[in-house]
Amino acid sequence: MIKDGQVLYSRSRGYANKSTGEKNSAANAYEIDSIQKNLTACLIMKLAQEHKLSLNDHLQKYFPNVQGGNLITLRQMLDMKTGLVLPGGGPKKILPDNQIVASDIGTLTFSRVMLNKWQYSPINFVLLARIVEKVTHKTYKQVFTKEYIDKLNLKQTSFAYGSSHGLKKAQGYTNRDPLSPESNYRNPYITKGYETRDELGTGQVFMSPHDLYKLENYLVAGNFLSKKSRSELFVPASISTYGGGFYNNHQSHSANGWGYGFQSVVHISDDGQTAVITMSNYQRLANNIKPLSSSLYDMAVQY
Repeated sequence: MIKDGQVLYSRSRGYANKSTGEKNSAANAYEIDSIQKNLTACLIMKLAQEHKLSLNDHLQKYFPNVQGGNLITLRQMLDMKTGLVLPGGGPKKILPDNQIVASDIGTLTFSRVMLNKWQYSPINFVLLARIVEKVTHKTYKQVFTKEYIDKLNLKQTSFAYGSSHGLKKAQGYTNRDPLSPESNYRNPYITKGYETRDELGTGQVFMSPHDLYKLENYLVAGNFLSKKSRSELFVPASISTYGGGFYNNHQSHSANGWGYGFQSVVHISDDGQTAVITMSNYQRLANNIKPLSSSLYDMAVQY
């Protein structure tokens, strides 16, 4: 819990890895899953700010063969209002980014009826991440590392694949019965090599709570984006309030991540001075941490 830019409260409980006896701590890193989408959105907005692309660009400019690409803009992709859906997920083998996206394009579907209507669909951000690569002529991982990890000296941040540089990654856990509230640590989630690679730009990064706050504060209130760019990106673009990878409400922003045995939730104010970062390595429907995180943020605001 952050208030006035300072840590007001911090607590860790449970096991980072039950088999080794390692307890969770502030030094552990957790899979942020879909929280990564707002990080990808900011990379796109930065390129727009630098006039290297426009949010009004149509998808067909970058992917001529995507269904509906002549109708869909990057702005609609940032707000998940494209009618694009990827049934069945990405390829079931390890591939480089360009081949992952080529495979996805071959199987995604487009609904004209859903164009400009909100529908949560991660494929939008997979394509946006690939657009970052096309515009910069670098891999997404290289751009992310340069713009975020290196620039902010994030020592507890790493991609889910490749070298972790000694990072203390927590093990994710689930229950065989997703409705069970038990915390028995009997079912560690074993991530397949292709899974996180398939989630290009949408769910392939581990971060500690401290690093995640540092980065989100930088994005919503720092100098990575201009005030004009932030106000353009982080808008409640539909009844869902989703826009630019965040849910945008009442001068604050929130994002949720769920998968691979992890759940994480971020709430942060417009000025970045008030925030709650809640991260769990035990993913259970019976113990969704979103209500807790929301209540803690309300407490922080009123404190």
